[in-house]
Amino acid sequence: TIYDLKNKFIAFSTTFTSVQHVVSEWGSLFVTTADRKIYQLTEKDTQTKLDMLFKKNLYSIAINLAHTQQYDFASIIDIFRRYGDHLYSKGDYDGAIAQYLRTIGRLEPSYVIRKFLDAQRIHNLTSYLEALHDKNLANADHTTLLLNCYTKLKDVKKLDAFIKTDSELHFDIETAIKVCRQAGYYEHALFLSKKHSEHDLYLKILLEDT
Repeated sequence: TIYDLKNKFIAFSTTFTSVQHVVSEWGSLFVTTADRKIYQLTEKDTQTKLDMLFKKNLYSIAINLAHTQQYDFASIIDIFRRYGDHLYSKGDYDGAIAQYLRTIGRLEPSYVIRKFLDAQRIHNLTSYLEALHDKNLANADHTTLLLNCYTKLKDVKKLDAFIKTDSELHFDIETAIKVCRQAGYYEHALFLSKKHSEHDLYLKILLEDT
């Protein structure tokens, strides 16, 4: 058995009978046996190792291997995506979203959003959309979707934290006001209108919605 100490997995295992010597030379291991046979064990290249790990769904080990071999960031991101896809296919939505969160900034958000819209996993979708906003990578459609998630969940606490914050806002104000009005959260729409000096919208909400 050959154990990879750095990546902590069994890299190779087989049975030899009557082993006499094991010699390491020229980048290989040579095993000699009593019946005068010599076996040469040669290490596979990294990509072949990764392909073998993917076939066995050993994605955590694959990620560690890619890191220790200093793989480029885009390749590691793709492993996160593949791991997320694998967990998603098994129905482990929490595990899948944890991997997809690691792809933010590289993987097209619609790839992830579409999966969790189809599966109606609104809590997982909310986590992903929140992360997009935290990293300032959200567009108006993402803001609309996140606010709709909050309103469908009736999560006023998160809606308050998202809208009534003193920190820098990472979303389109007019979009947020529109969604709040459509969902019946007029107080939040008024708050945003007043805070950001949207005077016309503020009056419109007072006249039409309250």
